[in-house]
Amino acid sequence: MKKYILLPLFAFAFVSISNAVFADDHGDSLPSGFNVQLQLCKLNDGATLSQYNKMNADYIKWSKKNDVEVTFIRQTPLFSHDDFIQSSGYDFLEILASPFALSGKAWDKWLSTKEGQKLNKEWNNLATCHVKMGGGRMLWGDEEALNSDSERYVTWNWCSINDGVQVEEVIKEHARLVELVKEDPQGMIGWFGLVPRLGGANAPGDFAHIAVFPDLESAMKRQESLSEGGWIGYRDYQRDFATCRGEQLLSEQVIHRPGE
Repeated sequence: MKKYILLPLFAFAFVSISNAVFADDHGDSLPSGFNVQLQLCKLNDGATLSQYNKMNADYIKWSKKNDVEVTFIRQTPLFSHDDFIQSSGYDFLEILASPFALSGKAWDKWLSTKEGQKLNKEWNNLATCHVKMGGGRMLWGDEEALNSDSERYVTWNWCSINDGVQVEEVIKEHARLVELVKEDPQGMIGWFGLVPRLGGANAPGDFAHIAVFPDLESAMKRQESLSEGGWIGYRDYQRDFATCRGEQLLSEQVIHRPGE
């Protein structure tokens, strides 16, 4: 009998976190938890993406020079929740993933060095970005597939824990779902969780599910499974654990991995 995976997947773009980010003292595995810096960005009037990309290249050079390299990802909405009534208001989402201590070190140098402040001014001239911090965790992943290319797709699904449900119950359910994913990934190469922290008061849920797919054909395998009975598990998850907003899908580009 086919086992349907219940997870309410959501597209978020920090999914391609490379082993290189956490190479020191971690061998071939990612840490259980890591920092996720989210930047909701909109280009300013007159600014071009080409100019913005050049500024990013200068930032990466700066991060190498100051020993604060992070995994840098950009996601662009493809199938979003936007419509003619309401809009998310950003052009793209950037994710900077790293160990927590490294993120703090990077910000200390960004705010205290002349070169860092110069880049910060250039960044503000080109785009308006709202910066948030969250806690990330890889629940399951095919690390070889995640690290094999830099162009893929992600889904985000923001969820809020139901009344009377404890966080520990949700964690236990996710652990059970991981075992089902191992048996049948349904096109996924990664499943991550995100909990909003600094600046996250207006987040659309208590946590987000992020699923990573190598291409759109793989992403549609997940949609097919929902149509063929997976919707039952999704319904039960929302009834028993957390109510979810629904998936949106973004294209993802890995701009930089530490050590490249």
